[in-house]
Amino acid sequence: MSGISRLGAEWSYVKIKHQPLKPDGTKRGDPEIECLQCGHVFRGGASRIRSHLLGTKDGVSACDAVSEEDKQKLGKIAQEKSEQQLSKKRKTDLDNLTRSNSDPSAASTSNSSRFNPITSAFQKVDKASADASVARFFYANGLPFNAARSSQYSDMIDQITKMPPGYKPPTYNRIRDELLDQEKARVAADLKSCIDSSAKAGSDITSDGWSDARSSPLLNFLLLTTKGAQFIKAVDTTGQSKTDDYIADMLSEAIEEAGPENVVQVITDSAANCKAAGKLVEQQRDTLCHSLHYVGPHA
Repeated sequence: MSGISRLGAEWSYVKIKHQPLKPDGTKRGDPEIECLQCGHVFRGGASRIRSHLLGTKDGVSACDAVSEEDKQKLGKIAQEKSEQQLSKKRKTDLDNLTRSNSDPSAASTSNSSRFNPITSAFQKVDKASADASVARFFYANGLPFNAARSSQYSDMIDQITKMPPGYKPPTYNRIRDELLDQEKARVAADLKSCIDSSAKAGSDITSDGWSDARSSPLLNFLLLTTKGAQFIKAVDTTGQSKTDDYIADMLSEAIEEAGPENVVQVITDSAANCKAAGKLVEQQRDTLCHSLHYVGPHA
């Protein structure tokens, strides 16, 4: 009985009927065992005994004589063993990771080893947890889902993954003060590069009508340079009659903001009011020419 107790509590519910042996007298495979509760005979080890007594299949019929009290006790044993095995696997994976980080030759050996389904399962669970946290951040803060398509979104994730473990994101105060100032300085430097290029090669002012997320009518103005497009402004024209004089005034303001000496052309769509506005600006500034681009009916 002492040998059975060393094997585990589940063995006290069975008796070994036959144990196959190798020629040298060592055990060969699982023994043939008989359940002391229901008399069922089967081959297996501790896990199959627990499956038989708990009725969890595993290729063996369920015992119909074991008490509920014993089932609870065996269920607790099964859970403890599962947790022990999981903890052991995690420790092994951590040891391998630590060894590979400190020893390149160990990393080579680890990479050449066969696929580990336990490690793979952990990675899937970790990814699912990370994905859920990212999505929850969007939901909890009312962020538009389109933000996930932003290049800045993917760049942010890439930069975070390059940081060592323990990285802490910037605080509320750093984002609204120090980092905001840094970003404004970066954008200003980019815009200066555009302005400088327009001073050398000239630039175009382009204007078009759009609607924002609330369907408010907007009139957008962009500066096109050899270094790229620079946003100048967007005017909300709600309640405003978009006459040729009004649009011409807005174009003139945009030209002044960009620097009249840098602008050589004004581009509008082919709507009648925009066409007329472009002609008015061209007449007012003899250094400018006016071009049209067709984008469909203009509201």
